[in-house]
Amino acid sequence: MQQHRKGGFRRLAVVIAVAAAGVLVVGAHAASAGTLQVCKTGLNGQVGKTFHFTVAPGAVAFNITPTGSGSTCTGPLSIAGVTQATITESDTGGNVSEVASITVNMASRLVSKDLDAKQITVRLGTTTANETLVTFTNQPSGGNDGVLKVCKLTETPAFSGTSFSFKVNGGSLVSAPANFTGDPNDTTPLQCRILGTFPVGSNVSVQEQIPVGATFKVQFIDSDPVEALFDDASLNLDTGSAKIHVGTGTTIIYYDNEAIPPSGTGFIEVCKNPDLSALPNGHNYNDPDVTGSWHFTITDADGNLVTSRDVDANQCTNAIEVPAGIVRVTETPQAGFKMVDGFSIPSDAFVNSNNINGTVDVEVPASEFESDEVQVIFVNAAIKIELKVCKALGPASSALIGQTFKFNVTDISDPDHEVFLGSVFVKAGSSTGCVPFSKTIQIGTVVRVDEVFAADDDPMTPLFDESGQFITTNSPKTTTIGPAGSTANSVTITNTAFGLLEICKDPVAYLNANAQPTFQFKVDNGTTVYSVRPGTCGQRPIKVAPGEHTVTEIANPDYEVKAIKVSPSDRLIGTPDLTGRSVRVSVPYAGDTAVTYTNAIRKGQYKICKQIEGHSIDSLSNRTYNYTTQTEGPPHSFTPGAASVFVPLGEDYACGQFLPEQRVLQADGTKTIVGVMETVLPSFTVTDIKVVSTRGLCSGTAPGGAMPDCIPGGKNLATGNVNFYLAPGPQFVEFTNKSTTAP
Repeated sequence: MQQHRKGGFRRLAVVIAVAAAGVLVVGAHAASAGTLQVCKTGLNGQVGKTFHFTVAPGAVAFNITPTGSGSTCTGPLSIAGVTQATITESDTGGNVSEVASITVNMASRLVSKDLDAKQITVRLGTTTANETLVTFTNQPSGGNDGVLKVCKLTETPAFSGTSFSFKVNGGSLVSAPANFTGDPNDTTPLQCRILGTFPVGSNVSVQEQIPVGATFKVQFIDSDPVEALFDDASLNLDTGSAKIHVGTGTTIIYYDNEAIPPSGTGFIEVCKNPDLSALPNGHNYNDPDVTGSWHFTITDADGNLVTSRDVDANQCTNAIEVPAGIVRVTETPQAGFKMVDGFSIPSDAFVNSNNINGTVDVEVPASEFESDEVQVIFVNAAIKIELKVCKALGPASSALIGQTFKFNVTDISDPDHEVFLGSVFVKAGSSTGCVPFSKTIQIGTVVRVDEVFAADDDPMTPLFDESGQFITTNSPKTTTIGPAGSTANSVTITNTAFGLLEICKDPVAYLNANAQPTFQFKVDNGTTVYSVRPGTCGQRPIKVAPGEHTVTEIANPDYEVKAIKVSPSDRLIGTPDLTGRSVRVSVPYAGDTAVTYTNAIRKGQYKICKQIEGHSIDSLSNRTYNYTTQTEGPPHSFTPGAASVFVPLGEDYACGQFLPEQRVLQADGTKTIVGVMETVLPSFTVTDIKVVSTRGLCSGTAPGGAMPDCIPGGKNLATGNVNFYLAPGPQFVEFTNKSTTAP
């Protein structure tokens, strides 16, 4: 791929070679090539603009920049093997134009053309002598001629509709009426005058005729588009002269005329929300919520500060001396209020007002008497916003759909003087629903929204739970009313339906009343632990969402669950899991489901085992060993018993049978003590006593002052005695013996 510059254009797509005769040869077979030349005129302001062309087939691309109003052409193009081609033009470098015409040197060679697409298809010549010549002529988009309009503007009411005269290029006078632009809310179209039609790109001189001793001056001159106006020595406000560049479509020149202010001084008064009786017809709005002091600044026609004043609502300032002419009074805005009117007394002094900017312009006559003052009236109103009260439902609360809820709205801006504003009713739906409060509320007001469950005689009584006994609420909610669109202007109260779940505990059999323990439970394996004493149903019912719930007793090693009862019985789901200490139940909305656990003291049993040291097997096996047992029960008293273990011949280990089960706790709640003593004979000694799976040895004074006390240290090898606490389930006591006679 190569790049060549020729005739002021550049082509990237193919190789172009310059033939000796000056023909541009495209491709390898020039002998059978079609010949073509493309030209571009500089008419209609197109001189110096660059245009891009493509020729297909042949993938030829090049630029042409007209150097004058005549044609600027390529060298002859010779495209191998092509007899017909399509030439397409496109703008470059930000040019915006349209093709006015495309001509062919021989009309018979025209196949088709499309001016909108900037494209022509022609048959090509066969030699440079009879080449096809195609010429493109462009014009500005929209045509060659543009319309020039003049629009006369003024903010002086007296000039509104008055005709002012203009000359164009020094010609005859034309007149245009002044449009009053002092009212920002006026959407009336401007009345403008067409000054004429001019070639696009031409420069036109416009001058307003200002008579000697005129009472007005040209305040500014502007244009649309803004770049059309020459910002040079031709622009002169004193003479009303300007030069403007005419473009395509319509070009507008704006003249603003204002009155020349009088000399001297006059007087004004600034009034804030005067009494209704003081307002002239057409100005009869007053808001009692507008109170306090308001600040105003006063500027002259050139925007220079004259003075500032503070005035209370429903009052006026004293007479203020100001420069005669146009004076602007500007109110300092206060949050929560808006300006709704501005006018003057007398009314013919009024020039303009802008409620958004908080300004009133008046024309002050020159006078040395305060009685000639102009009153400038500002009327404000509190900005009031709609408050929405919304109702949302928590999880598992579909039972509340369709129920109507009542809310009271109270103004608590002054906590010591709350003001009840009214009530609103909202019906709960499947999604959050909102209802506007009946009154709009001033911005900045602090309101509290309280949910109130209706009485039986209320016409808006809820459909189901009138008292709210089985409904939770996040009421009350407080918010400060903000500007329109603020999220603070919406309050959402969420209600959640619930039922009651009660966990009850039967007294534990055998235990004294004062020994009854506290049992602990969890609901749905939550983090909250509920404590329940036997013979009660807890401190209060538990609020749960309607639906299925699981109650689980936290395991206590001293007690087992013997039964779980559900009331009403039809709310039991499945079968209680006594081993897992849990039960599944159904709790309906506004219903009460009770679960009652029955527990019993767990029992334990033990057996006695005999271990013979190895060197004593011959002498100590094949014999029976006897034991005396002492089992506590009732508390602090012991029931004696007996047990024995037979060790077969040649064996070194044997155990007796499990002794009867015993409760691991006594009636007073203390742990059950067991004592076991081996009958020791002169032929052997006890070298060790082990207790396995018990609660451990009982040493010293037994709990509760049990008699007899436990052995110090829990066991005595010399007497073959051991004391321990009985544990739930199976356990054993192991005595180790050795012979006193064996070698």
